[in-house]
Amino acid sequence: MHPQFENSAPKLGFFGGSFDPIHKGHLEVALATIEKFSFQQVLICPAFFAPLRSEKPLFCSADRLAMVKEITKYHKQLISYDHELLQEKTCYTYETLNFVQAEFPQYEVYLMLGDDQFSKFKQWKFHQEILEEFPMIIFQRNGSPVDNSQNQHPTSRIQNLKNPFFPHSSSEIRERLQQGLDVSHLLPQPVFTYLKAHNLLDYLNL
Repeated sequence: MHPQFENSAPKLGFFGGSFDPIHKGHLEVALATIEKFSFQQVLICPAFFAPLRSEKPLFCSADRLAMVKEITKYHKQLISYDHELLQEKTCYTYETLNFVQAEFPQYEVYLMLGDDQFSKFKQWKFHQEILEEFPMIIFQRNGSPVDNSQNQHPTSRIQNLKNPFFPHSSSEIRERLQQGLDVSHLLPQPVFTYLKAHNLLDYLNL
């Protein structure tokens, strides 16, 4: 147990993102966080439209949520969380975190964030409020060690997951799909099965 995180309340992770689609890297991060920091559960919350994202998701909200749900069938500590999709608008993470904390008052809620987003965290709306009110888990996405000090954030509320680097992104997977290339090795099997069953891989002639 990490000394910075000693607290009698059970721990709940909040893992937001477009999940367009959710891939093996996302799953590995969620499971590693549960194991390393003794989380009770992790909420996986697809965004309706991420605030700093310029392009619309390739997959519709219903499909992105359904793919998350397919994974949670096999990992009981992972929970699909549809709050932001139900809003049908861009949601700010701080507001969602407050909603989660109100819905799960018995838990200490942690924000899980990739180092790519952490490096531009000061661009986030309400970023200072998040730092003051919610502890954070930072995981690797860009392959470089995370340096909390370079952004002058209060590191007592931040911990690095130090997860193995997954060298693929959702954007790369979308490009492969659009080019008719195989993605089965990049997606959890339930996600690939869902895409296949719902004719979302037709151009692969599967």
